[in-house]
Amino acid sequence: MWATTEQHWPPGLTGGATEADVIFTSGGASAGDEDHVSALLQEAGVMQSWRIAVKPGRPLALGLWRGVPVFGLPGNPVAAFVCTLIFGRPALSVLAGEGWEEPVGFTVPAAFEKNKRAGRREYLRARLTPEGHAEVFRSEGSGRISGLSWATGLVELADGACRIAPGDPVRFLPYGSFEL
Repeated sequence: MWATTEQHWPPGLTGGATEADVIFTSGGASAGDEDHVSALLQEAGVMQSWRIAVKPGRPLALGLWRGVPVFGLPGNPVAAFVCTLIFGRPALSVLAGEGWEEPVGFTVPAAFEKNKRAGRREYLRARLTPEGHAEVFRSEGSGRISGLSWATGLVELADGACRIAPGDPVRFLPYGSFEL
């Protein structure tokens, strides 16, 4: 286990700060005993935020290490990918001197059913059917990376509770709208 002081932290974070303009980490950003990224940023007094109302995506640590912005992404690969698209990519545009770039999405009919509770914005791995409807990956688990290659974008569901039925309008965000 690493001590949460700068002199004992793995050299990758400190070394990265000397060579990179931004640091992205994956895992260690929550509040558990093994979540060293958030612990270190909190101890250094440079963590700004870490609980976000996004699924998949909670937690996300935002802070500075030696003056370099740090994005502590969730450890689950799908959550890390979604947080990179929704927060990391637009933030990189701002850090490069451009404005916050909202992804270009469009409304299409749903080809799925879903009951969503209020409280978090949700992003579902999705692709368009030949008829132009959004179908979603069968599993919402944020460890199932096969859905990332299956999908061509994300369906975004707003914060409130909703019931989606086939044919209902949903917002589809193609991966290309994130300019990857």
